[in-house]
Amino acid sequence: MEAALEGARAKDTKERLAGVERLQEALDAAARRGLTAAEVTALVDTCMDLTRDANFRVAQGGLQALSAAAVVAGDHFKIHLNALVPAAVERLGDGKQPVREAARQLLITLMEVSSPTIIVERAGSYAWSHKSWRVREEFVRTVATAVGLFASTELTLQRVLLSPVLQLMNDSNQSVREAAIYCIEEMYKHMGPQFLEELQRHNLPAYMVICLAI
Repeated sequence: MEAALEGARAKDTKERLAGVERLQEALDAAARRGLTAAEVTALVDTCMDLTRDANFRVAQGGLQALSAAAVVAGDHFKIHLNALVPAAVERLGDGKQPVREAARQLLITLMEVSSPTIIVERAGSYAWSHKSWRVREEFVRTVATAVGLFASTELTLQRVLLSPVLQLMNDSNQSVREAAIYCIEEMYKHMGPQFLEELQRHNLPAYMVICLAI
């Protein structure tokens, strides 16, 4: 693990890319034995730098390594959530789709190992009103994925999602508005008729309620 982290911190881009690959291999091996608290801290510190790398493949690799580490690190990882969540949100606005997808997957993985509601609340404090429309759009789409994965077991998810998603239906950017409508549709699909009643309490336009009910 130490050699892989050292390679990932190299100044040369090719060496960093090779280091990221070795880091993934080291994490695959660590799945059998776990990670120590010290290893997790060193890995998070290194990968946080990688996520901001100018080379998108390095940034993508850093995000993917964090997702893998979250699964094998156990409770050692949770103390780093306050730093990881806003870092993942920022990468949702990256110009390269592979980086955005890796950031979305990291947020979903954090929800799996922690609490979906807690992660959505923390990430939402940065993402719902982020100055970048792409961050807002990608976060709403991440949330829609989370609804499909967790809504049946995480009953508090609707409570923290509904109001901000409804607000984004009036966003100045069309892509954000479309993502918000898609998220509402996903919420109805997984939460059923009771969700329509909740929507009506939020004064959703009648046409939208009718479209969902059909």
